[in-house]
Amino acid sequence: MSLCITMFIFFNIFYPTDRVKGAGGNNMRDRATIKRLNMYRQKQRCNSRGKVIKPLQYQNTVAPGTVARVEPNIKWFANTRVIKQSSLQKFQEEMNAVKKDPYRVVMRQSKLPMSLLHDRIKAHNSKVHILDTETFETTFGPKAQRKRPILSVGELKDFAEQAEVSAQSYNAEKDRDLVSEDSGVKDEPREEIFKKGQSKRIWGELYKVIDSSDVIIQVLDARDPLGTRSQSIESYLKKEKPWKHLIFVLNKCDLIPTWVTKRWVAVLSQEYPTLAFHASLTNSFGKGSLIQLLRQFGKLHSDKKQISIGFIGYPNVGKSSVINTLRSKKVCNVAPLAGETKVWQYITLMRRIFLIDCPGVVYPSEDSETDIVLKGVVQVEKIRNPEDHIGAVLERAKAEYIQKTYRIPSWSSAEDFLEKLAFRTGKLLKGGEPDLSTVSKMVLNDWQRGRIPFFVKPPGAQPMLEMPEMETKQEELGDRLEAQDVDGASSSQQEDQKLLRQNKEEMQKIFSNVKQNFGKINVAPEFSEEDLVPVEIPDILDPSWSEDEDEQDEENEEDEEKVEEQIGGQQKEESSVSESPTKAEKKSTCDVNKEMDEKIAKLKHFLDRAKSKHFSAIRFVPFRTLQDTLQHKQQDQKMFKTLTTNIEFLQNRMSKVMI
Repeated sequence: MSLCITMFIFFNIFYPTDRVKGAGGNNMRDRATIKRLNMYRQKQRCNSRGKVIKPLQYQNTVAPGTVARVEPNIKWFANTRVIKQSSLQKFQEEMNAVKKDPYRVVMRQSKLPMSLLHDRIKAHNSKVHILDTETFETTFGPKAQRKRPILSVGELKDFAEQAEVSAQSYNAEKDRDLVSEDSGVKDEPREEIFKKGQSKRIWGELYKVIDSSDVIIQVLDARDPLGTRSQSIESYLKKEKPWKHLIFVLNKCDLIPTWVTKRWVAVLSQEYPTLAFHASLTNSFGKGSLIQLLRQFGKLHSDKKQISIGFIGYPNVGKSSVINTLRSKKVCNVAPLAGETKVWQYITLMRRIFLIDCPGVVYPSEDSETDIVLKGVVQVEKIRNPEDHIGAVLERAKAEYIQKTYRIPSWSSAEDFLEKLAFRTGKLLKGGEPDLSTVSKMVLNDWQRGRIPFFVKPPGAQPMLEMPEMETKQEELGDRLEAQDVDGASSSQQEDQKLLRQNKEEMQKIFSNVKQNFGKINVAPEFSEEDLVPVEIPDILDPSWSEDEDEQDEENEEDEEKVEEQIGGQQKEESSVSESPTKAEKKSTCDVNKEMDEKIAKLKHFLDRAKSKHFSAIRFVPFRTLQDTLQHKQQDQKMFKTLTTNIEFLQNRMSKVMI
């Protein structure tokens, strides 16, 4: 009886029949449910004797006791990949050249023998822990276990030379074991406000952004790029995360002269790809170049569904403003104060590109309190003694810029300057005393927001200023050498000529990586003639001005002439239509409609092109006078009005013909 019951249950479970719904109740299982439940049971099933009835899904079906045999082949014991020493040396040289070039990327590093390129730590260079292996008692004591100790020198003369070298390199300031007298005077601890951007929470946000990003953009202040640059983060990325790409973005390039921007871009491009940028929702610069670069990185990582771009840098350098400029709308909170961004946040730029905003981080350095304030790291309203930092402002900025900004002709000291500025602006306390604290905060705010013209000169700026003089000197030396015989030419003149050639080649090599048109930057501050250098130096300073732009400008001018001819022809047609209506009646309505459609399409096409270029179809020449620019603007406006009126006239005329 029990056997029949078990067989009945077995057949009902493994061979169920389709039940009629509602026949045996609503709680009966159908065939699909039973199959699904059996699928969940992944264990093997055995009978009462231990024999496997149903094995696992991927269980081996080889019977126990079967002898397995490996095919005898020499490939099992040979090397899988073989490379010659010469090929490895050549590969190492090429790899080093690629790593030094910031504009080249190594693809598919997993398929390359990268482990053979890294030099292993040699035995004589590695640090030996002598006291751990051999203690002093086992070496020199009465229980010494060896006869001769291992010393770094073999003779007394070498030992004396080594002692002299160590004595010369001794620095008492770095000696922590040196006992010094306590005079009772200690340095005052820094205020808590100067430790902003260095907390563990901020550093945690930074490392979150670095770990989540495929490409990291370090935003620098164009006024002081090296001061807002982090060497520690760059070395960390090189050592720990070499597969992540690093880019420099020089923000606030509208606050410095154009030649300084170009020089800084050229200098920093030798280490990492660098772009000049001006963050603005209405009149930005470098937006198209940066988006194009991000698209190239997206194509580089085609195996990923999306890539993330992280923005890092000092506080108040414009990271959130750059993101808003790329999105062309406000997606991040922006303020001219440091510390506006508290936590990291994701922003979608495109379907495959995401942007990550990071709070500003102050990297460890030996900056003084004044340096921290002038970098914009600290909010000016929270500084206890702001007048202590005005002296550095007067030293770094030129006197003529301060005179022009605050209309103060002269001053003897920082305190005198603040007093005169307080009397001029009316910032006075009771009794007519100047309010130095309020006035100094005004000056520091103007400094941080770029109202006082200031910039750090790039390295090698002096030869940059003297490029025309270098060319004239080179021509003079060439004329002298041609006039004299080769044997009679002095060696000093030849050396001078070589130096001039080398300098010119270096300049051309540096500026070959610069591809942006810096003539389009609208510089806001007014600089003196000493700080301004024309950008349009041929063959060196403006490689981005290509012949393609000239061809586009010629095409635009031709389009303008054609439109003017069409407008004149239409006016003639209007007069002819009014005088002789019989001629227009001879044409069929289909022909008239086609002509009207073609004219409207041409005029609309030219009008759309003019709108997209903001009426800049005529090329803007840098040396054009103000009157010329005003005349061209008036001409563009007149042309726009005539185009719109002609389109309206043609549409009205077409409606009449259709009627």
